[in-house]
Formats: sequence, structure tokens, C-alpha cells
Amino acid sequence: MNAAIRQGDLDDVSVCVAIKNAWIDGTDWMPRIHEASSVERHYRNVVFPDRKVFVVGTPVFGFMTLDACEGEVTDLFVVEKARSNGLGKALLDRAKDKLSAVSLWTFVANEGARRFYAREGFDEVLQTDGDNEEGLPDVLLWWSKEPVRRAGPGDAASCARIVSAWIDQTDWLPRLHSLDALTAMIVEAMPARDIYLIGEPCDGYLSLNPETGHIGALYTSRPGAGLGKTLLDRAKLGRDYLQLNTHDPNQAAQRFYKREGFEVVERLPDGIDGLPELRMEWRR
Repeated sequence: MNAAIRQGDLDDVSVCVAIKNAWIDGTDWMPRIHEASSVERHYRNVVFPDRKVFVVGTPVFGFMTLDACEGEVTDLFVVEKARSNGLGKALLDRAKDKLSAVSLWTFVANEGARRFYAREGFDEVLQTDGDNEEGLPDVLLWWSKEPVRRAGPGDAASCARIVSAWIDQTDWLPRLHSLDALTAMIVEAMPARDIYLIGEPCDGYLSLNPETGHIGALYTSRPGAGLGKTLLDRAKLGRDYLQLNTHDPNQAAQRFYKREGFEVVERLPDGIDGLPELRMEWRR
């Protein structure tokens, strides 16, 4: 079987849509929300022009659509007769090659897809009761090149060392807390925060208040390596809003957050360190 992958074009719309429509019609728990002809119009007028589309095989046996800006795989289908031949994996590997992190949704009832994505290193991070047009429970999955995990109390000291090293390297920032005090502060905050770690044992961490969407900390020990972006991508999963404060002198942080879609919404003359801060917000 020819498993060559290429970028799709408008000549591939009909065959890709036929593959998707066949999956819908062949799946007993999947309702048909749109007529087949409507699906084709949508793919021709919206999906193919706005997203990256990859097709595999000659003739085409499967396809994947990718929203590269959001880092999201929005479709991944292989014809039934060609499944279990590595075509879905080959398409997914193409997304992994292009992005540092990949997210996607699949339906809870799609047990075969969930097993496949688990084998490919995806974690299930959020489940809904049917917040989609089909009204079916679905699950959000996420993969990253640098593994991200939830922090526990034993990780507080590693997080504090990263913060402490950053303070020592930043000439405009006063030291207000010792390493031990920083560790104690992180331990105290953990029950009310979602804290994500990247690297082993720890090359960076992000602390998020899940109630308010406020990022209280984002530090890495390897600036420029993409670790901060990966942590921020994890924080954005399943959310439409995030906020944070950053020091006014921290121009590098401001450039990073602006690249990631944050906007300055308020200037604060006196922050917690006695320095002026900027409050920034991100909305999906």
C-alpha cells in the first residue's frame, strides 16, 4: 500500500469528504447533523482554504486537517479497508513534526480512536457531557514533545530553585524571599492551583488558578527552548480566557506573551514586588 503523504488541494475535497461521510454513515452512535452535500461545501469553502490538509496514499486512503495556529488536529480519518496499516499514525506524526504540542477532540464513544491516541502518547485532559453540535460526550486530548505533568508537593523545591535562579540573574528585581520561603509558598499554593511541570526533574513550571484563569507563575530554566510556550499551550486547553501580571521592566516576557495572543489591558504602578506591572489577558 502506498503510504506517501502530501499536502491536499481542492482536487482532493470530494474524496476526503467521501471518507468522512462514510465514517458518519457507518457509525451507529454518530448522528448525521449535516447533509453530505453540505459537508462538501463546508470543506471546499472553509476547511481546505483555512487549514492545512494532508492526504495519504494513492488513491487517497485517509486525510488529516490541521489548524496550525491553534495546534489542533481537527480531522483524522482513514477508510475502513486501510485501517491498521499505520496510515493514521503516519498522518499524526506529520502533525507532531510540525508542532511542539498537538491537541484534538474525539468522542467518548469512539473507543478505538481513544486507544489509538493513547498509544501515540496523548493524554485525556478534559471531558464534556456533549458541548458540541452532535450533543455527544467528547474528550480533549493533548500531546507535547516535552512531556508535561501535574506537580506534587515533592516538586515544590525544584520549582523554587528555578524562580530563585531567575531572581539572581535579574538585576532589576529585588530578592524578597529566600529559597526556603519560595518553596513554602509554592507548597501552600498547590491545593488551590493547577501546577504543570515540564522536563525531568523540572525545567519549568506554570501555576494557574483554575477558578479565575489567572497565571500566577511561569518560569523555565532554558529560555528560548519552547518550554514556556508548551506550558502556556497546556494552560489554554479547554479555556477561552487567561490573565496574568508581568513586571513592566520584563520586556522579553511581554514580547513572548504578545506572540502568544495576550494583550495589555491595565498598567499597575505598584506590584507585589514594589515594581510596576502590566496586566495582560488572552481570549480565544
